[in-house]
Amino acid sequence: MAEETKAKKPGFFARIGKWFRELKSECRKIVWPTRQQTVNNTLVVIACVVIIGIFIWIIDFLLGLGVQALLSFFAA
Repeated sequence: MAEETKAKKPGFFARIGKWFRELKSECRKIVWPTRQQTVNNTLVVIACVVIIGIFIWIIDFLLGLGVQALLSFFAA
C-alpha cells in the first residue's frame, strides 16, 4: 500500500518543474501599467503623503501648545 502512494506522488524535481511552468503561465497574465499611469499613481501617493504629513504636523503643534499651556498653568 505504501508503494502505491509513492508511485502516485510526483517526484521532487517534477513538482519543481510544474511550479516553474505555472509561474511562467502566470507571468504571461501580468498587465503592467503604462508610464502615464505610473506617473499619475506616484503623484497621488506623494500628494497624500504631503497632506497627511501636514495634518499630523498641525495636530502635533496644537497638542504641543496644549501641553505647554498645561505645564505653565501648573508651574505657576
